[in-house]
Order: sequence, then structure tokens, then C-alpha cells
Amino acid sequence: MGKLTAEQVKRLADDFAHMANALGDYRYENFENLTNEENLRLKELHAQTLSHTTELYTQSAILVLDDAATSLAQINTITLETKKLYKKLVGVQKVLDRATSVLTLATAIITLDAKGITNSVKKLLAPDS
Repeated sequence: MGKLTAEQVKRLADDFAHMANALGDYRYENFENLTNEENLRLKELHAQTLSHTTELYTQSAILVLDDAATSLAQINTITLETKKLYKKLVGVQKVLDRATSVLTLATAIITLDAKGITNSVKKLLAPDS
């Protein structure tokens, strides 16, 4: 099997999240009919599935950074440009726009949004941003 892309791993994580949600729904909807042992086992399986889902999202984000071999250098470039821009104060609106874009990148990284990371880096590296 070949190496999976960041997008493929994210789709797998999305699928596992849906399956985990379905398992949680099943447990909730059938709670009254489950024995304590069945309930505990379903709870454990649900937690493990959610944990693996989180790991897949993490791997997806890591692959995004790996896929774009220069992404860390790009973020460094973004940092340097942002610092210069803030010092120049060319226009408050431009600074506000830049700060919003930086915050969007941070949010994408924190939430492991592979597509959001890629889009944010591209936007921040665009000549007019």
C-alpha cells in the first residue's frame, strides 16, 4: 500500500468520526436495553474510536506540513513579513486583515484542519496579503 496523502487521512478521520458518532448514538438510544457490561464495553469502544479519530486528524495535519516540505519555512516567512507589516502600520485595515489571517492559520492548526492550513498558508504568502 502506498503512502496516504493528508487529504486521504483526513477523509479517513472524518469517516471514523462518523462511525464513532453512530456508535455513541446507538449506545444512547439503546441504553435502557444494555447490560452494565455491554454499556461499559460500548463506552470503551466509543472512547477508543474517538481517540483513534483524533490521532488520524493529527496525522493529517502532520502530513500537510510534510507534504508542503517548505511549510515551516513558509510560516517563518509569514512571521517575518507580519512583523515588518505591523511595524510599518501601512494601514490599520491591512494590519487587521493580516492579524485575522494569522488567527485563521492558528485556528486551522489547532483544529487539525488540513485544508484550512494549506489555504491559510497560501493566502498569507500571496503577494497582496
